[in-house]
Amino acid sequence: MNLMSFTLKFSTTEACIKHLEEVRWGGEGPYCPHCGSMEKIYRYSDGVRYRCKCCKGVFRIITGTLFGDSPIKMLPKWFMAIYLETTHNKGISSVQLAAHIDVPQKTAWFMLQRIRNAMSKDDTSMLGGHVEVDETYLGGRERNKHQHKRTPKTQGRSVKTKQPVFGIRERGGEARAFQVKNVDSKTIVPIVLKNVALGSKMSADEFRPYGSLETFYAVSRVNHGEKEYVRGETHTNSIDSLWAQLKRVYLGTHHWWSKKHTQLYLDAVCFRQNYRNGSWGKEAIVNRLLDMGQAARLTYRELVT
Repeated sequence: MNLMSFTLKFSTTEACIKHLEEVRWGGEGPYCPHCGSMEKIYRYSDGVRYRCKCCKGVFRIITGTLFGDSPIKMLPKWFMAIYLETTHNKGISSVQLAAHIDVPQKTAWFMLQRIRNAMSKDDTSMLGGHVEVDETYLGGRERNKHQHKRTPKTQGRSVKTKQPVFGIRERGGEARAFQVKNVDSKTIVPIVLKNVALGSKMSADEFRPYGSLETFYAVSRVNHGEKEYVRGETHTNSIDSLWAQLKRVYLGTHHWWSKKHTQLYLDAVCFRQNYRNGSWGKEAIVNRLLDMGQAARLTYRELVT
């Protein structure tokens, strides 16, 4: 589904409501998000509100979703924001989205953060088979600063002016990235143990902390310092391609983002990578996010405090 056909299909509030009902409730009919009951749900004459006889709660199709307490007439704009953020390879900035759907930039940023928060609710099953681990750093390009503004000794893996990110990618499977304070063994080993099945094959580079993983996994390593990048099945090319995409998103689309929100942006990058490589069509990706958006409401206060 291209942008034009998507716009035509979801151009009205009624069309969005009908589609959201199909995704969220399927053919089983409405259920109460307050108590979970499916019995004796009454629909108001306005066609938007429902009332549960069991708990007396009043709700809408968007109650308990990423749309939260947004006005129902905003649904077409929400659908367009989801489409643009999920299907563009490098996502979309709040400035661009604000211009596209005619809302203030602050509103567009809040909408996108809610969408990224829903992306973070994706499957968290254990990775396995052959996985790759690696780290990268965001920001801190000292050569682009005036000489008097540069911070000394920030080369290599220094985190004085950079945000360290640790990543895991299953070959032929999904990728995950994590905002970390540093990349020592005490930090990365618990992350890997929580996400990768014990005994899996693992490829890494010569970075010393990865040696700690050899107790739990069949680790093989390449030495990038010696210009060794591939040895048989041992390489980190898959996770490196994720970092290349992340850097394009950081520098090309957003130019900068706060450390406070880094994990949301990482989840968005991984979400797009994971679904881009599968057999998912664009509408199916949007539906997946609509389905995951349940109980993923994020308040503005949580974002800014």
